[in-house]
Amino acid sequence: MEDHGGNVLEVAKKMGVEPQEILDFSSNLNPLGPPPGVAEILAFLGSRVETWAYHPPLFPWELRRALAHRLDLKEEWVLPVPGSAWAIYEVAKVFRPQGVALSQPTFADYARAARAVGSRLKELTLREDRSFKLCLGEMAWKVEDETDLVFVCNPNNPTGYYMPEDELEALVRWCRDKGCLVVVDEAFLPFLDRKGMAPVVREYPNLLVLGSFTKIYRLPGIRLGYVVAPPNIVEKLLAGMPPWSFGSLVQEVGVACLREEGFVEESRAYCRGEMAFLSQAVRDVGLKVFPSTVHYFLFKAPSDLADKLLEHKILVRDCSTIPGLGPGFYRLAPRTRGDNEKLVGVMREVLG
Repeated sequence: MEDHGGNVLEVAKKMGVEPQEILDFSSNLNPLGPPPGVAEILAFLGSRVETWAYHPPLFPWELRRALAHRLDLKEEWVLPVPGSAWAIYEVAKVFRPQGVALSQPTFADYARAARAVGSRLKELTLREDRSFKLCLGEMAWKVEDETDLVFVCNPNNPTGYYMPEDELEALVRWCRDKGCLVVVDEAFLPFLDRKGMAPVVREYPNLLVLGSFTKIYRLPGIRLGYVVAPPNIVEKLLAGMPPWSFGSLVQEVGVACLREEGFVEESRAYCRGEMAFLSQAVRDVGLKVFPSTVHYFLFKAPSDLADKLLEHKILVRDCSTIPGLGPGFYRLAPRTRGDNEKLVGVMREVLG
C-alpha cells in the first residue's frame, strides 16, 4: 500500500498519545473543518437509530440530482461514487488500458491502479528546476498508439501546479484524436476560483472528471466523490457498483454539503491567507519553497526534519517515497494561524 498523508491515528497509536495531541500538517484538508451545518447533521444522524437500523436507498438518487444541479448537467452525466479513489481504481478495472500516461510526482494511486490491471506505465518526470510544472507538449509526447488512458491531477498533488483549462483542453483534443481517455482529477479544484473541466465534458467523448467531498468539506471519514463523464462511461462505471454502496449518513451529508452557501468561498479566502503566511514563514526559516496555486506546497529541508518535528508531536508529509522527488522533500498545508506559528517556531528550533 502506498504512503499517504493524514495517518494521524496510526502515528498516535505508535507514539502512545491521543490523536488530538498531534498537529497534523501532513494532510491537505480544509483547516476550517466541515461546514457548521454539516457538523450538526453528522452529530444528529449519528445518534439516530434510523440511520443505522434500516437499509439506505439502493442508490443515492437525491445526491445525484443535487450534484447535477450544482454542475449544471443532466443527471446521466453525473455519478456519485464512494470516494474518488474508488473511481480511479474502477476506471482502471473497467477500461483495462494497455498503456497509461501520467506525470511524476503526482497522486500515487494512479500508478497503483494502473499496475493492478497490468497496464504499462509511461511516466513523465517533472523537473525541479521548472518547479515541477507540467508541460503540455511533453505530456502529449507520452500519448502513443499504445496509450489508452492519461491521468492528470489538476491542481496536482503534491506540487500544487494548476494547468490552465485551455492547455488541458488541448491535451484532451490531442488524446481524442488518438483514441485515448483522459481522467482529470479535480479533488482540490474547489480551493481555486477556477471553472475546471466539468463545463466542457459534453464536448469530449474521451473526458472523465473526478471530484471529491473529502478535501474542501474536510470529510475524510465520509468516503464520497463523484464522476462527470459522457453517459456511456457513467453507465460502465455504474454497472460495477454494488447496491447500497452509500450508507444513509453519507447520502444525507453529501446533500447537506451541496446546500451550504458561501462555505467554499470562505474557505478559499482563509486558505489563501494562511498559505501566504506559512509559505513565506518557511522561506524566512531559510528553506526552499516551490510555487503553488493552492493551499499546500512543496519545500526542501534536511532529510531528518520529519523525525525531529514528530518529537514535538508535529506531523508533516514526508515526500521521500514519491517518484520524482526523494529525501528532503516535504509537503505542508496550513492549519489555523496559531498552529502555523507553532510549526514555524519549532522548525526554527530544530533547524538551529
